[in-house]
Amino acid sequence: SDSNIQWQPLDGGWATWMGAGAHGMRLFREGKTIPTKSIIRSVLDGRPCPPHKAQLVLNASPLTAFLCLMSHNCCIGTGNLTIPNASQRTSFRVIESVDDHADIIHLVFRPLYLFPSWTLARDFVLYRYWRLDDDGSYVVCYDSVTHENCPLVPGYVRGVFHGVYTIAPPKIRPVKKIGSSGRKVTMDNVREECLMTAVVQIDPRGWVPNVPLPLLTNQGHGEAFAVAALLQMLDIQDALDQERFVSTTPPPQQPSVQPVAASTSAIIQSAKESNQIDDASLASLGLAAYADSMQPDTITATTSFNYDFTYSERESRASLDSLQGFASQPPSLPLEYWAEPDSNSFFVRGKNYLMDRKKIHSGSSIGRLVAVDAVRVEKPILTGMCTHPRERMQQALEREHRLLDEGFHSDLAPYFFVVNISIPGFHMVFYFAVEDMSRINGTDGTPESKLANEFFFGPSDKMRDTTFKLIPQIVVGNFLVRRAVGTTPCIMAKALKQLYVKGDRFFEVILDCGSSAVATGAVRLSLTYAETMIVDMGFLFEGNDESTLPEKLFGCVRMKHVPFDSRRRFVKQPPSNAAKAK
Repeated sequence: SDSNIQWQPLDGGWATWMGAGAHGMRLFREGKTIPTKSIIRSVLDGRPCPPHKAQLVLNASPLTAFLCLMSHNCCIGTGNLTIPNASQRTSFRVIESVDDHADIIHLVFRPLYLFPSWTLARDFVLYRYWRLDDDGSYVVCYDSVTHENCPLVPGYVRGVFHGVYTIAPPKIRPVKKIGSSGRKVTMDNVREECLMTAVVQIDPRGWVPNVPLPLLTNQGHGEAFAVAALLQMLDIQDALDQERFVSTTPPPQQPSVQPVAASTSAIIQSAKESNQIDDASLASLGLAAYADSMQPDTITATTSFNYDFTYSERESRASLDSLQGFASQPPSLPLEYWAEPDSNSFFVRGKNYLMDRKKIHSGSSIGRLVAVDAVRVEKPILTGMCTHPRERMQQALEREHRLLDEGFHSDLAPYFFVVNISIPGFHMVFYFAVEDMSRINGTDGTPESKLANEFFFGPSDKMRDTTFKLIPQIVVGNFLVRRAVGTTPCIMAKALKQLYVKGDRFFEVILDCGSSAVATGAVRLSLTYAETMIVDMGFLFEGNDESTLPEKLFGCVRMKHVPFDSRRRFVKQPPSNAAKAK
């Protein structure tokens, strides 16, 4: 019966092997007086491991801890899979928002090493629901379910997970009084804290045995997964501790909180009205969209933000059959490696930026991403890919010419803006189609059209050198790469050599990373970790006066876990007698 249940400290075994004690974290296991034969029989019947529990005191208010629990490690997935990166024990994505207090998530664990071999990674489909109690405590529950939008994933074992997280406030709330030292004690100078308790029970399924082993202090192999689940609390603790201090490094990967936004807006609004959380705390948790000081869609340039993770899960993919096969002839980089992110992810200069230094969401971009190439080369092709007779631009123009000669209609876009990044041994080429010429020739009366007209059709390369800007963002990636690449918008010609190739139907910008030792070093480091990274890049023209503000993103691209190796298509040097650009 329940009266016989006791929580016994989990000493040795997986608690020691996985380092819980080194972090000052005590783990407990449900203990019952059960005969050994019954234990073995329950294991053979396929029953899950016993429940496990852990507690941590967090240096944050219950609300802040709740928001961090709900959003931390919510990452961008690849297909049906959300892959934890090197800094994460687990990650998840929201499959469906049920109502204001429930959703369904896909939770993915990293593989575990259970001597003498590695296990396959486990994943779980969970119904997650939560409530706020009258005493200020938050309760979040998890139960395994099935969902049609999350089938079994090859290479993963679908386990069963049940868990409850509670976040409790202190029993006695600080009140205003005068201390013995004469110092006034208020809510402002008393550190906020809460107690997070987690109880989980996991059946990892697969071959993992649950038989208690004396060598593991009578713990089964399956209990390692319960310990791994509880260690997620350390990720929450680290995220909250980092938020309390001034950042001395580039912003770390932020959680995408769009699924949480629809479900917790009422809680956040109530907390703001009662002064339980401020705008700075919301921004630090990746919830900048709820900060009053950043509405409507603004953010001050004095902060480190140039990217809004609220929109980071949104992306679209081009059709390889569009634009007369523009993206498929020759073969583009496979669609699994690239996409077009939501341009609202990027902050750009607002209308009054020169006076108030405020940035705004970009809104829709001018160009549409239609193709991406990542090709191998023997040496950099600095004459441009758009003039290469065997590459997609010249091939597409040749096909269009034949169609028109035969009396057929062509759906090829009237103009293309192409960004060609030359890195050691490779070229990354991004093609943006312009469907409406008024958006770039100055005739629609907008600041961005005026600036684009001068950039594309004006005579001055000096103007182009001082205008073309890149906003980088490592969405998922190694700390060293984030530090090397940074997140600050950059006028590229200040850092490396920038070349231009113009044609009647295209304009190509070539960024020669080999011209800068610093850029070459950063690129080589990035290539080392490329298969673990998701990188967003936004391209635009910088506005420096009232006539060219607010800025507008021309186009953006997302590169996802791209392997820069021999699998990439090889491009030969163009013939010396290649035709001039058309």
